[in-house]
Amino acid sequence: MVFETIGIIGTGNMGSAFVKGLVNKGILPAGKINAFDVSQSALDGMATEAGINTSFSSNVDLVNASDIVIMAVKPQVLKEVLVEIAPVLAPEKGMLSIVAGVPMVFYEKATGSQFPLARSMPNTPALVNAGVTAVVFNNLASAEFKADCMAIFGSIGSVHEVPEKYLDAVTGLSGSGPAYVFYVIEGLIDGGVKMGLPRDLARALVLDTVAGSVKLLQETGKTPMQLKDQVASPGGTTIEGLQVLEDGNLRGTLMHAVDAASTKSKKLSEIYLQ
Repeated sequence: MVFETIGIIGTGNMGSAFVKGLVNKGILPAGKINAFDVSQSALDGMATEAGINTSFSSNVDLVNASDIVIMAVKPQVLKEVLVEIAPVLAPEKGMLSIVAGVPMVFYEKATGSQFPLARSMPNTPALVNAGVTAVVFNNLASAEFKADCMAIFGSIGSVHEVPEKYLDAVTGLSGSGPAYVFYVIEGLIDGGVKMGLPRDLARALVLDTVAGSVKLLQETGKTPMQLKDQVASPGGTTIEGLQVLEDGNLRGTLMHAVDAASTKSKKLSEIYLQ
């Protein structure tokens, strides 16, 4: 990496995921990762578990010691943190934010300064290094900063650079998407239990079926419709089940869910533009 030290403000689940990904993937040694959090117990746990640097007295202290700062705080405290660190932000430093729903213009407005910035939307499978992240860069982001950010996000899963106008839709799809998938999985498991299967067996069957189906999609390059048709034999059991899903408008319901979550994200973003 061109930027040699990374500072993380906020050591919750996602902050911890970055630490584990960066160290386990060999992208950055623990000694080059700094962290600060208002929770001393969270910091102590991170220092013990990962061996990173946590001996900072404030967010300002951490920013001074870091080349790239990962902003992993809750949206409701973001402005307070940005105002605090504004005096030590500089064009040679960079910020990578995973704070949901906050447009890029807000960072310049809150700090009164300009610096390389990456705004992103990761999702929770990042906790097991299987996340998917969409990221947008401002016009001060150099090629080196972009490459380092892509490597950082690559440590927790896949990453896609997109225009900022897509981030609300990304939030509604991949950001919220794991919850939709879990909901469908829960329903399938309950369906197996209803038909007499032990819950542990139903769970194992469903999880392996979902994982295998995704792998089949990825490796064959075929569309979901093509693979669905391979399973649904004429007059068979699968087409009977698909008829029930069609009658229940499952496809339309999922589309409405993405629409609703994306619209909510847009409304939340507009608050920061006022």
